[in-house]
Amino acid sequence: MANNNGQMTIKKLLALCKEEIAKGNGDKYIVISDDNEGNGFHGLFYGFSPYEEEYYKDYIYDSNANSVEDTIILG
Repeated sequence: MANNNGQMTIKKLLALCKEEIAKGNGDKYIVISDDNEGNGFHGLFYGFSPYEEEYYKDYIYDSNANSVEDTIILG
């Protein structure tokens, strides 16, 4: 479930993680979608890292954030 503007925030992700842990899913492996349609998946291997515009600006094509200050990378 995403937030109102369609894109996940850290706060919403934390709430969803807490729900899954309470359901007993805390030790399951995470796979994430390859795109915003959710029809291709790959494993999640890394935690959070800062968005560095010079490295990633050409790869992020569907984010609601328009600045480095509003973005963090997961995976």
